[in-house]
Amino acid sequence: MILKKKGNNRGEGFLREALHVIDNELYRLPYSTTKEEVNNLKKLADKALFQCPHCNAKLIVKYGDTKGIYFSHRHSEACEESKKIDQAEKRYIRQIERETKIHHTIQAILHDEISNQAKKNTMIKVEFGYRAKPDLKIFPDIWVKVADREFALSIITNVNSLIDNKLSNTISKRHQYFLEQGMEPIWFIEKKEQAIEKEKNSIILWDAELTIAAKTNKDREWDSLLASLMKDKMFFKYFNYPVSTENITIDVRSMYYIYSNEERIVVKIQRFLKDRLVKPYRAFLLGEGYEIPFADAVLIKNEFLLSNPTLEAHCQDEFVQEFKQLQFEFKERLRIEQERKLQEEEKREILMQQILKQEEIKKQQLIQQRLEQEERHRKILKQVSEQKLNSNPETTRVSSYDSLKSLLKERIGLTQSQQMELWTTFMPVIGYKNSDVVWGLFVKNDCKSFGELKIVLQNFISKQSK
Repeated sequence: MILKKKGNNRGEGFLREALHVIDNELYRLPYSTTKEEVNNLKKLADKALFQCPHCNAKLIVKYGDTKGIYFSHRHSEACEESKKIDQAEKRYIRQIERETKIHHTIQAILHDEISNQAKKNTMIKVEFGYRAKPDLKIFPDIWVKVADREFALSIITNVNSLIDNKLSNTISKRHQYFLEQGMEPIWFIEKKEQAIEKEKNSIILWDAELTIAAKTNKDREWDSLLASLMKDKMFFKYFNYPVSTENITIDVRSMYYIYSNEERIVVKIQRFLKDRLVKPYRAFLLGEGYEIPFADAVLIKNEFLLSNPTLEAHCQDEFVQEFKQLQFEFKERLRIEQERKLQEEEKREILMQQILKQEEIKKQQLIQQRLEQEERHRKILKQVSEQKLNSNPETTRVSSYDSLKSLLKERIGLTQSQQMELWTTFMPVIGYKNSDVVWGLFVKNDCKSFGELKIVLQNFISKQSK
């Protein structure tokens, strides 16, 4: 049967940890256990296996439905230091109420990993934040001291749009408070918060993510690398990244996304170049990042490595190679596009020359046609003049078109439509002033109708055009 305390005030008012007198290490009670395990722990305590880590007094194990399992001083008279830590733990529990269940799991693993290093390196000290510094107003999840440097390790879970602004402000205040207390803040965040626009090579960030993004020596290496690559003004176009400003400040930051795969807890190191600083926040992604075991991420050599030097170098090399490949492809596309435009321009030029040539041919044809028409007209005028010289007295009576109409009306009954046809079809060719020529042809050929006159005039014009 598994025993659990009622309520969620874990360890409220009572010790959760004791010093194991044989192994000289802290022993932390489980939050749930069986009745048999409780009885066994009580027997171990009765044999003086546990003592207070603050006053060295012997501790006993107790259990209650409300309080759960806990350590207690004999006669329930806790030392002052235990009371102080107990009150600090209460404040810490209230501080992390918003976190998910995985927060405690990650915290425990983080503490264990660093504790294992501390056993081999006396320069390293590690403790839960509220235990190491119970007088603080705000606690890191884990406190670590390496030589003279202190670090405040914190884990962030359960970020969403409803609490992002408030959480960001809270984190900013905690971050600044830790710095004021002489600690260097290091933040881990659940990987489920990572949101990437792959086609635009960008990462979209919560307020909270932007706030806790770290600046490490490896980030400064990226700063130097980008300063060289970004001399190419087309840098962001190669990656299809819509940069928010032309004069972007080179400031690389890193996020430490923590999650559990099928085998172990891992940390994904993701670096980005800060860009858009208004909501929604967007940054330029520096490669796909890489995963390392949690133990490697918190490896300490004078400070937390928070990276894998080999993988980091490989990541930088891959990024440079991608840049060069994208640069080549971009320039190749430009070259092909320029060639295409040049070919189109050449085609347009050839087409234009063909059009001009055709227009010149048409122009020469029109000139030739006009010359031929003028020549035909000249011959007709000449014939008309000769006709006038050879005309009989009857033809000379016609001095105008009106006279011609009157005579034709009288002789063949010229209608209105026939007058119009004569005027528009034949007179322009023979000449509007040469009505006497028409009358002369009418008389000469003894026309009996307008149809016969039309034939005579057509033959006359045809002969003059040859």
